[in-house]
Amino acid sequence: MPERRLPGWAPVAALALSLVLAWLNFLLTTRWAAIPGSLHGWRLPWYGCALLAASVLVIATRRVVGRPVRLGRAIPIALLLAGAFSLAGAMVSRLPLSEWGQIPFKDDWTELFQQAVNGIRLMQRGSVVGWNWWFQGGYPTSTDIAQSFAAVAIVPMTLAGDRVGYHLLHAVLFLSLPVLVWWDIHREDRETALMAAGFAAIFTAGYFGTLGNSGDTNSLVGVFSACLALVGSRAARLGHRWGGPLMLLGLTLGLYSHVAFTVYAVIYLVLEAAYFRDRAAAVRLAVAAAIAGLAALPVHWESLRYPAYVSFNNTVYDPSVPRNWPALLRNIYYNVEILALPHRWFNDYRSLANIWWPAMFVLALKSPRSRVGFYAWATILTQGLLRLNTSEAGAVFDRIQHMLPVLEAPALAGLVLRLGGTRKLALALVAVIGLYVGTSWAPVRHVPELRAFNPALIDRIAASDGTMIVVEISPHRDMDRDPARRTPTTPFDVHFEGLLPGLAGQRFYSQMVDGWTWNIWRGQVVAAGTFEGRPIAETAPDAFVAEMRRWGVRHLFVWTDASRDYLAKSGRFVERWRDGTWSQFDLADADVRSVVTPNGSGRLRNLDFLGAEVELVGATANEPVVVRTNYYPAWRAYADGREVPLYSSGGQLAFRAPHAGSYVVRLEYPRYRALSVCALIVFLGGAMALWRGVAVRE
Repeated sequence: MPERRLPGWAPVAALALSLVLAWLNFLLTTRWAAIPGSLHGWRLPWYGCALLAASVLVIATRRVVGRPVRLGRAIPIALLLAGAFSLAGAMVSRLPLSEWGQIPFKDDWTELFQQAVNGIRLMQRGSVVGWNWWFQGGYPTSTDIAQSFAAVAIVPMTLAGDRVGYHLLHAVLFLSLPVLVWWDIHREDRETALMAAGFAAIFTAGYFGTLGNSGDTNSLVGVFSACLALVGSRAARLGHRWGGPLMLLGLTLGLYSHVAFTVYAVIYLVLEAAYFRDRAAAVRLAVAAAIAGLAALPVHWESLRYPAYVSFNNTVYDPSVPRNWPALLRNIYYNVEILALPHRWFNDYRSLANIWWPAMFVLALKSPRSRVGFYAWATILTQGLLRLNTSEAGAVFDRIQHMLPVLEAPALAGLVLRLGGTRKLALALVAVIGLYVGTSWAPVRHVPELRAFNPALIDRIAASDGTMIVVEISPHRDMDRDPARRTPTTPFDVHFEGLLPGLAGQRFYSQMVDGWTWNIWRGQVVAAGTFEGRPIAETAPDAFVAEMRRWGVRHLFVWTDASRDYLAKSGRFVERWRDGTWSQFDLADADVRSVVTPNGSGRLRNLDFLGAEVELVGATANEPVVVRTNYYPAWRAYADGREVPLYSSGGQLAFRAPHAGSYVVRLEYPRYRALSVCALIVFLGGAMALWRGVAVRE
């Protein structure tokens, strides 16, 4: 398409405004200043010189700003090599090769590693969902929304082992993103494609300063899945038969790993169809999205069938509480206000979009129905959707920020080459953009085993007994349901809880996720001085003791003064040990049975994600048997080849003894084999249909 004619002053004004924002951000902010890889680290003088040069050149060459410019092959290739070295260097610095045989032990790195291990164990047994016995009284893993990416991790973690494979997965994901950007844009022109890939490598290195700190691998997998969908869609529009199946694969992987990113991909693909006025692309998207939804049913079927047991918001305790519209509108206002406060911006890929949006807006208007124009609009749209990031929306509009590196890269490459006007200004803009995004080079802490965290604590937990053990979780999120109160900051920089069942197979009145979970039992934790979303001191001691007895808790390990004081003053618990941070309390006369019967005895044995056995000794026919796990309607029970009806007893799984005597009742969790087979057939059939579909070129 020919370029749209704009007033001659528009490109100059847009670039000048972007540079003003860059100067304000550069001079007024000190965020991340302590991190060597930040803008205020080693790159500060270089960035300052590049910014000064770009500013002077915009004024000096204002009459030609807005015209396309050619840089040749050398500069884009040099940028690509610099980006590749930056990305590879950040990766081996953050994840040293010598540590790949250990467990990453920082923030969400640890919990997501264990989630991947759990998910792969399930997939190796022919299922994608199961029952996590070991936390919160037991819950369906189908409610671990956006926490498991076993569908992507299974190949490297099976071939190379859990630990090495997990690190290998990250290497593949990080290195693939610039390749996917190049793959998508390389038909635009060689210079743009090389420069886009170079920017993408530099911006992807910026993940090590954001996702690298939190270990948010699920978002990285989501970005990868969405990129596959974008690349596939364009390839299909160009007439490549493999494009439709690749788009379908990306959408499906997103639904298996992080649903939000499939939503983002659909948003961008709708934008693509509208931007290019391509009805065939819209139809193809509708077909692929429907097929992906059916193909992902095995992982989401339970949430659809039993919606009362799942919550799709993990940022507030009770999403059903009436919406506070003034607070919601105030949050949206603050999200908009931040765009006018450059001194509060970090030097990350989100702030890069804040700086360059005026120039990208002009680029989008000037380059109708071009790939760089599309990515400029996608970046602007993403910035707009981020204004809707509120607790009422859960994390839906939060994770979309991580799409920016792969959206900005081609847009900014197009900006340089289509608005630069002169070679000198284009080179200065390359330097300003390429030097901006900060990263981190500090290695992620690794441990050989959980015991390295706190040997005395871990040894005491490993030696503890009881049906369940309370371990106060260490969330970084606020665990108080009252929006006006906040829980104390955890002194630990890691969510280690997910590794606890590996000690001796115990079950824990705790959770493995940072903050609220997506199931209805989110209150069954002691967390940062709270219980059931309120300060623990607000719970009557009798009620708390009753809850502990309901679950067979004898030992409690807490780290906050609030929890410690509450237990000590209740008169029901005795402090047995303290190491300065952690304390162990015991509940006297605890009923630690895993299976409660009025006569005889019972116990749980052979627990795994897909079942367990209830061993009954001296049972009386028709007497109630209560299994200390949460009731969930997907469970089935069998004794002597006959099904045993299950019901809820005070929220716990229960049945009536089918006959007198000593025997075993087998609990079975559905594997949904037929559904999985049908999903696979639908996916393969859909991929074949998209492969054979009529190709429509741009």
